[in-house]
Amino acid sequence: MIDSDHMAIADCWLRAVNCDQLRFEFFIARLKKLMREHFDHEAILMDRAGVRLCECHRREHQMLLDLCDRAAALSRHNWRKAQTLLRRKLAKLFREHIICMDQLTVLFINTHGETARMG
Repeated sequence: MIDSDHMAIADCWLRAVNCDQLRFEFFIARLKKLMREHFDHEAILMDRAGVRLCECHRREHQMLLDLCDRAAALSRHNWRKAQTLLRRKLAKLFREHIICMDQLTVLFINTHGETARMG
């Protein structure tokens, strides 16, 4: 589930950084929705494994959502700069989040058996 969430987010991000101005607002809203759903999925899986996501993991989630909000606000004045923000900063931070936080989450879930897995 986590990998498929990442793929959906990546696909939406790619559309957002390559779309025209008219569709940017739609794609940024969709990106935020997909990210929130992904973050909820992680929290559910960890709850099923018997623990909560650590606070630093939750802070990174919020930081990524806040960056999307910044891009949305920026797009009202300069949508090209908003796309650049997503292209450079969001991509880098999200990739680092996956490599560090999400991989540790998956490792924890996978070492705590079937109780943590969703159907």
